Amino acid sequence: MKTLSFQIVLALLLVALNIKAEAQDSVKVVNFRAVNAVSGVPVEMAHVINKTQRKVAIADMLGYFQIPLIIGDTLSITSLGYYNQMLFSWGQFSNDSAFYTIKLKPKSYPLKELKISWFSNYNKFLRGVSELQIPLTKDEERVVRITEYFNRSIRKLNLIDLPGATSGIAFGKDWLAKQNEKLNEKLEKESQRRAIERKYSAGIVSALTGLTGNEVHWFMEYCAFTDEYLLKTSDYDIRTKILDKFKIYNVDKTPKEKK
Repeated sequence: MKTLSFQIVLALLLVALNIKAEAQDSVKVVNFRAVNAVSGVPVEMAHVINKTQRKVAIADMLGYFQIPLIIGDTLSITSLGYYNQMLFSWGQFSNDSAFYTIKLKPKSYPLKELKISWFSNYNKFLRGVSELQIPLTKDEERVVRITEYFNRSIRKLNLIDLPGATSGIAFGKDWLAKQNEKLNEKLEKESQRRAIERKYSAGIVSALTGLTGNEVHWFMEYCAFTDEYLLKTSDYDIRTKILDKFKIYNVDKTPKEKK
C-alpha cells in the first residue's frame, strides 16, 4: 500500500514538473510600442512591469520595448504625464507580430494659480522668491504634525522642578529640539533614498543591461555612483551612464572569463 502511495505521489510530481517545463518553453518575448493616445507621438522611458512573472522593461526613445509574456500575465505600464494602464494577456499577443501599440492617455496636472511677477533687479527677485508661500510636502507635513504632538506632550509635563539646560542636563525645549533634528535628518535621508531608488535600482539596471542575480549587484558596485551624483543627475543621464559603464564592464570582464 505504501509503495502504491509513493508511486502515485511520484507520478504527480513528474506531471507537475512537465507542466512547468512546458509553460517555461511557451514563454515568448513580445514587442510593444507605447504612444500618446491623443497625438500618437512615442512615449519614451515608459516603465513596464509583468506583475505575474516579475519581469521589467523600459521603453526606448521611440517608445519600443519587449517583455516576456504568456497567457494569464498582467502588464502594468506607467509614465510621467500619463495615466497608469493595465493589460491582461488572454492570448491576443503573439511574438510573430512586429509590435503591438499601447496607447497611453495623457494626464493633466491642474494648477490652482499661475502668477507672473516682474522684478527690476536680481536682488528683488531673490527677495520675492524668499517670500513665496510654497505648500508643504507630505514629509514636511508629517514633521509638523509630529512636532505639534511633541509640543503638546511637553506642555502637559510638569517641568518646573527639572534642571535647566545650564545645569549640565539638557531637557525641556533643548531635548525637544534635538529630537526634532534627529527626526528631520532621518526623514531627509529616507526622502533622498526614495529619490535615488526611483532613478537607480537593481530592477532598472537589470532591465537596461540584461544582468540578473548577484551580477546585477556586482555591476552596480562597479559603477560606484555616489548618492550626490544620483540625486543631482537626471534619469536619462543616469541610464546613459549605466549603458556606457556596461560597455566598459563587458570589455574588462571578457579577458577574465577567458582565463
